[in-house]
This record gives sequence, C-alpha cells and structure tokens, in this order.
Amino acid sequence: MLDIFSLVFPIFFLIVLGYGLGASSLLPEGSSAILSKFTFTIPIPLLIFRALASNDPLAQAPWRIWLGYFLCVFVIWLLAMLMVRWGFSRKGPVLVIAGVSAAFSNTVLFGIPVVSGAFGDEGLVPVLILLSIHLPVMMLATAILVEWFAIKEGGRGQEAIKLDWWGVCVRVVTSLGKNPIIYGIFLGGFWGIFTLPIPHMVGLVIDYIVPMALPLALISMGMGLRHYGLRGNVAPGFILALLKVVAFPALCYWVCFFLLPLDPLWAAAIILVSSSPTGVNAYLLAEQFDVGHGIAANSITLSVIMGFVTFPFWLWLIR
Repeated sequence: MLDIFSLVFPIFFLIVLGYGLGASSLLPEGSSAILSKFTFTIPIPLLIFRALASNDPLAQAPWRIWLGYFLCVFVIWLLAMLMVRWGFSRKGPVLVIAGVSAAFSNTVLFGIPVVSGAFGDEGLVPVLILLSIHLPVMMLATAILVEWFAIKEGGRGQEAIKLDWWGVCVRVVTSLGKNPIIYGIFLGGFWGIFTLPIPHMVGLVIDYIVPMALPLALISMGMGLRHYGLRGNVAPGFILALLKVVAFPALCYWVCFFLLPLDPLWAAAIILVSSSPTGVNAYLLAEQFDVGHGIAANSITLSVIMGFVTFPFWLWLIR
C-alpha cells in the first residue's frame, strides 16, 4: 500500500495546490487559462510525441483497445442519459451533456500523469493509442446527438434524421486542427511506426521540457476546478460522477481482462484512464452547445472529489 500512497499523494497534492493557487490572490486574474494553454500547447504534446516515437504504436492491435474502451463508453453514455431522463425528468440536448459527463475521461490532465507515474512511457503507449481517436470520436458523437435532439425538439419529427452531416464533420475537424495534442499524436505515431531516430539536440530539448508536463497538468487541473465548482442542482452531477469513477472503470475492468483481454500492462493503463475524473471537455462542449453547464461542472468537481477514494482502489486492484 505504501507504494500506492506514494504515487497517489503527489497527484492529489498537486491538484489541491492548483485549487489553492486559483482561489488565492497570489496569481493574477486569468493565470489558470494561461497555464492550461501553455501545458496543452508545449509540454503535453512533446510528452506524447516522445512516448509514441520511442515505441511502435501498432505493435499490438490498436483496434482491441478502441473496441473495448468505446464499448464501455457507449454503455455508460447510454446509462447516464437514461438515468438523467427517468430520474430527473431532463429532456433534449442536456441528456447528451449528461452522457459526455459520465463517459469522457480527463485523459490528458489526469490519465497521462497517473499512468506515466505508475508504468512509465511503456504504459503510456496504449493511452496515447486511445487518445489518438478519443477526442475526435467523442466530439463527433456529441455534435451529432446534440443536433439530432435539437431538430427533434424543434417539432420536425421525421426530419430528425436529416442532419447536416457535412457541417458537423467540418466543425469537428476544424476544432481538432487547432489542437496541438493532435499534432503530437500524429507526429509521434509517424516516428514510432517508421522507427525514425529523434535528432540528438532535439531530443535534449524535449528531455528538458517533458518533465514539466505532469506537474503542470495536475496544477492546471486543480486551478480549473476553482472555475467549475458546484452549480445548483447537485444530484444529477453526483449520479454522473459515480458512473464515471465507479461504474465506468468496473465495466472497463471486465472488458479489458475478460471479454476482450489485452496485455495486462495495457489493460491496467486503460483502466486507470477509465477511472479518471470527468474531463474538462464536458464543460467546454456544454459551453459550445449552450446547454447542461451545471451538470457538466458538477460532474467534473464531484468526480475529482470522489477520485480521492476511488482512484487508489482501482490502482490497488490492477497492481
């Protein structure tokens, strides 16, 4: 248990430190956004590039990771929508944000640091393989479902199936094209697949920058919690947070070890990702579609609080 505590304590300490910095007057207004932007733009993409460039991401069939993980995403997403619909009488696009809040892991700010700390760069490879399609798939599914619900609520009935597929895809691709993490994934994957060497001087610069990625990501996550907080009707967010940090990893454990068994190290890494708190993208998507802000914010905050208990359990179980 001591080794688990020694891994978990710094992770949550840095999150709490970030929250404290965000709540204090030590840093100027807007520091949280600046730190998050820097972390997403330079250290995290370089960490992803180095991990993928040093390993062949196709060494084990990536489709098993994608199939197993997104099977769990589908089940949890659907369950979240049904629970919010039947338990809290919510309708329309807010149900989509509920599904995202229960099924969208904070892979970058939480998943990557904890997997790296637990298993090193070798454990990061399956996480980055998952990350290569995680954001595009989740964004596309959200955009399609929100538009479908909006059309249906508009009273056009049968026309609900006549979505603007081209417009949705263009918006998603345009958004992804502005994301530096996507470039880190594709460049790192290219280097790894073709076993290209990283130039010595470039490697030295990367090795200086990458150690910043993990602490900055966790501090940035903590500072962000100050922004999200708890908003109004907490009960739906509580249920969604439980689905995120308890039901999702439990289902992922069964799928990755029994239904579609992966290499034990890869399965362990994917389960840690599934046990991560709700990703901040749930709130960003709520803002983008102007619906479900409270549900998303509450899910993010409560899943982090629950994670103080649930994450050490999942780490103990897989180790």
